[in-house]
Amino acid sequence: MCIQRSLFALRNRPQSPPLEPGELLLLQLVKSDAMRLGLLDARINYAIVFDEIERDYDGTLSQHYWPNEGRKWDWIVRGSASVPTIPFSLEQLRLSRDYGGQDNPRYIDSVDEQMILPHVLWALASKPNPQLQRTPTRMIAEIFGKERALGAIFNHDRLELLDPRPPHQVITTRYERNPMLGESLKSYYSHRCQVCGHEFRDMFDLDYAEAHHIHRLGDGGPDVSSNIVVLCPNHHRIIHASNARFDADSLAFEYPNGLHESLILPDHLALSRDRGPAPRVLQQPLQLAAETKGQYQTE
Repeated sequence: MCIQRSLFALRNRPQSPPLEPGELLLLQLVKSDAMRLGLLDARINYAIVFDEIERDYDGTLSQHYWPNEGRKWDWIVRGSASVPTIPFSLEQLRLSRDYGGQDNPRYIDSVDEQMILPHVLWALASKPNPQLQRTPTRMIAEIFGKERALGAIFNHDRLELLDPRPPHQVITTRYERNPMLGESLKSYYSHRCQVCGHEFRDMFDLDYAEAHHIHRLGDGGPDVSSNIVVLCPNHHRIIHASNARFDADSLAFEYPNGLHESLILPDHLALSRDRGPAPRVLQQPLQLAAETKGQYQTE
């Protein structure tokens, strides 16, 4: 077994039926080794996605891929990806038949397959495929327990450390914004969250806050102060995650579960609501500047 290269070795070529590309091969630890290592309840930690099989006529491939084993296998299975699983053993599941033995891959009956697939973590594979993920990753600890969830996370880590994914270029669309507008608002509020008032200065001797656009720029929201609220990272993340709605009349975020959080620092939004985004006290100097433009020259 070589999860780094998605390889597996067999003595006999599967014939009835033969392996097909894309099929999932569960990699099961030999029972005697599992007993020695105390892993009888976690004999399966990985699977590979079958791609092709090649005959090793003279042992060259076996020696190349497993130089420390000192033995030859007749068939080398190559996979297109390695997939971590929740640590489990087939013996733990109430399957319709016994799939023991190491001599040859055995096809899993469709009924049993439905019990096994929730353990397979496609979203954490060497080539992630979240569309095939049966168990939501955010729920693996609730469903399988914390110990097995952590074991699955460590299985992923082993894959990543053995074969780090190369960087690739991602093209995204960024909407033009003026970061100085958000920085100005953060300064006005002394980098405190407008919802809860939290700030980082006292504990970390560092000013930090985040500017959140109430109506996303990508949805046509304007980059103006009346569309920005200063938040701590916690409130910024939960507002996005819950898709909370901002009520401009009450100056409060409304969450899907019914929670209503009013701003405790509403100054600029309250002023915008009550007097418009450009209060009259500011309009007169702007108008005067426009009327006198051109009277002053610079060199």
